[in-house]
Amino acid sequence: MKYVVVVAIAALGLAGMLLPATEPVTADAVPASELPPVAICPVVEVGERHTNLSVLSSVNGAGRLSTFSAGEVTGSLDFRTGGTGAVTVAAAEANAVGVSGGLIEMPSDATAAAALITSPELRAAESCADIPSGQTFISGGSTVSGSFFEIQLINPYAGEATVDLTVTTETGIESDHRFDAVIVPPLSTITRDLTQIIPGREQISVRVDTTRGSVLTFGRQTTDGASALWRAVPAGQEWLLPVPPGGPLKRMIIATPENAEIEYQVDLFGPDGYVEGHATGVLEPRGLALVPLAAVSDGAFGVRVIATGPVVASLWMSSDQTLASTTASQVEAPVWLLPGASSPPGGSGSLVILNAGIETATVNIRTLGDQAVVRSVDVAAEGVLVEDLVAAAGYRVEASSPVVAMWTSNLGGEGTAATGIPLQDG
Repeated sequence: MKYVVVVAIAALGLAGMLLPATEPVTADAVPASELPPVAICPVVEVGERHTNLSVLSSVNGAGRLSTFSAGEVTGSLDFRTGGTGAVTVAAAEANAVGVSGGLIEMPSDATAAAALITSPELRAAESCADIPSGQTFISGGSTVSGSFFEIQLINPYAGEATVDLTVTTETGIESDHRFDAVIVPPLSTITRDLTQIIPGREQISVRVDTTRGSVLTFGRQTTDGASALWRAVPAGQEWLLPVPPGGPLKRMIIATPENAEIEYQVDLFGPDGYVEGHATGVLEPRGLALVPLAAVSDGAFGVRVIATGPVVASLWMSSDQTLASTTASQVEAPVWLLPGASSPPGGSGSLVILNAGIETATVNIRTLGDQAVVRSVDVAAEGVLVEDLVAAAGYRVEASSPVVAMWTSNLGGEGTAATGIPLQDG
């Protein structure tokens, strides 16, 4: 089984145009709130690999997908989320080519999107997200024998962007001119193949500092034919993660982009109740720690990471035939959208919900698609619930108190896994 994560992205412009170049706000500038909400997604249309974009919304509204590559918009198409609140569009129908980007103009703020990349050999999914802050961080890459790791830098704006890459491995900070002042042309994506630049590294982390414009960064890891896709995110001091049951070897990576020692603590929510201080430790400057999770339980459980400084926590699942990575969540929310979440025909899928609160949460789980199904269940205080997925375009989770939701699915040994997208005002 191959698990791949769903990446979050956001930002295309008005009809037929992508985002304008970033400029200081002036008295005559149009307020950002008047622009349509957007999502930016990674797109792959290479050989037998194709990308579908799943869009979920709380409204029946109109939207537009535009694809871009090599400095120009390659195509666009209009869509409606319809009465079901869900639609899936093929990037190829918007003339997407190669490894590129997609920009989705959303019908409302209460909308989420995900990229689903499939081929005969793999199924990959990542939630699309907003343009990030000036510094993001990604960890878990490897270029040891049989492993290939690259990062993709996406610039959805009409102006040039520049980033500095601080690449850290078990040998320390890596020095290479290809990491300094990397120019990402407008409406373009570029890659840095770290397998070629720094081969033989077991653990790779990359801090991305944007010095001009805005850039989205994704990591692509392939090991023994299994693949994972995940997004660089801003670091934080607290993370929550639902962990699915069973499956391959599970571990968590906690890493920091900071040049300082940082203490961390891992708490558990699971079959034995709340366990404070399951693991503790100190991260070396720009270092990382591996926390084994396979021995905790064969069932589902939850994890909280608390740190004295900025870190990023991510779940990794691997075996001889599987590889998966998904980043934990920094927030709890009463509403979650899970675009792409489904049990494909002939396959299976699971929804995993973590309630880190001290009271039972009543959760309504709704499928979005041609045939809506609603289930109401309770998630115990400081507990985790697993529900089987059915065929759908995606899921909406509404809880009586804040929770965290993620999903997995598999078909014929190929799989996906992703944390959902929270809506505070759903």
